[in-house]
Amino acid sequence: MTESGKRRRLVLGLYPDVSLAEARAKAATTRVAVQEGRDPVGEKAAARERAREPLMTGDTLDQLAEAYWTAAQVGLHGGRRKPKRAVTISNERSVWKNHIQGPLGGRDFTEVRRADVKAFMRTLITEKGLSAASVASIGGVLHAVLGYGVLEERLESNVAAGLARPLALTSRERMFDDAALGVLWAAAVEASAPRAPGEKTAGIHARLEPVMGLAIQLLMLTLTRRNEIAGALKTEFDLAAKVWIIPSTRSKAKHQHVVPLGPTCLTVLEEAFALDPKSPFVFPSARAPDQHLDPHAITRAFARTCARRKIALGSPHDVRRSGATTLTGRYGVTRFVVGLILGHTPNEGAAVTGVYDRHTYLPEKRSALAAWAGHLTGSSAQFPGDVCMTAGTAAAGSTSEVDAAKARALRLVAEGDLHHAVFSICMDMARRPEIAATHMDILAKAGLDLARGGLKVEVERWISGFR
Repeated sequence: MTESGKRRRLVLGLYPDVSLAEARAKAATTRVAVQEGRDPVGEKAAARERAREPLMTGDTLDQLAEAYWTAAQVGLHGGRRKPKRAVTISNERSVWKNHIQGPLGGRDFTEVRRADVKAFMRTLITEKGLSAASVASIGGVLHAVLGYGVLEERLESNVAAGLARPLALTSRERMFDDAALGVLWAAAVEASAPRAPGEKTAGIHARLEPVMGLAIQLLMLTLTRRNEIAGALKTEFDLAAKVWIIPSTRSKAKHQHVVPLGPTCLTVLEEAFALDPKSPFVFPSARAPDQHLDPHAITRAFARTCARRKIALGSPHDVRRSGATTLTGRYGVTRFVVGLILGHTPNEGAAVTGVYDRHTYLPEKRSALAAWAGHLTGSSAQFPGDVCMTAGTAAAGSTSEVDAAKARALRLVAEGDLHHAVFSICMDMARRPEIAATHMDILAKAGLDLARGGLKVEVERWISGFR
């Protein structure tokens, strides 16, 4: 309300990007500002105008990038967009600093030509050996910054248009065969061995640093993501329980991810913890002890190893793909369990793990990862006896297994916990390889609809229908 009595509106954000709790907090802060005689609407408008000012402070590509990020904080980075999150801007700044600033940052952005961008993108592939995802990420940031220059009428066209994803067509088909996996594993283990006098410590023929070798070993053993490994905190590991709990704030899927740890993982962690006992990070950066290992450095280490050992270029993510394919195709692990190992976001419906206890499938995940560890290290001692299952053994006793699953679910119905009952039967039935995932999704959605409606008798009939 202005002094003249006119009402003014202040948009707090869009739901669900801004939660109800966040909206209430913003509203309370706004009321306090009004009571203090301030003008929150005017302050927001002034901030949006100030976002345009940094563009006029210089003509280098670095300065254009700074103007872009300032504008992005208030949603002025292109069209009718919402403001970018602080973590997104921080990630973009990191990409810029590590890959774009050196070769292009100091140049006048009006003089950057399409040929310059094409040559730059090619270098990321041929010389740095980055994965398709990394190259696309770098190209996307450069494209966004130059696009902002077009928006502000400082550039006539975006010279990065169409050049940001040069490898996107084939990257997701790439996998390491057993021989390549063995080479990568050996190189990672070799990195921990003591250095000989006069041994090279830099260049393509140098061994990996110990911290990098240990990081790659843990990545390969757990099939976790590069960023999850690089930023791992010592407090996330419960060595007594032999689990690594990746919090939702660090998980790409935005849910807590419980990773079982086998004997080899525990040995790797023991060595990693001893590298820098004072660091909160499992894999501290050699350049900045108060920071963790750079995720992009892991990708570069893979590229170096592939070049040094003369194997096809691959990335950390290709290890995940290789592990998933090996576990399903050669060890009979269900896709459902493999999805949990990889920390994927489950589908709505049958993918009840989004609500269900994430420790429920810990034995299955532990057994599968033990088989994978044995596959990597060549140690048959790590192979569990119950991972591989033939079609015949799967069929044997299946009726009793289904009856037991139904009985568990019906007990929960009797207790009035309809949702838990649906979750229970779905997770038990998802273990059966003969049930297609898409069919399970359809069934689960129907069950959840009945549970939401509180239809106890109908839920009992739905559970009893499983065979």
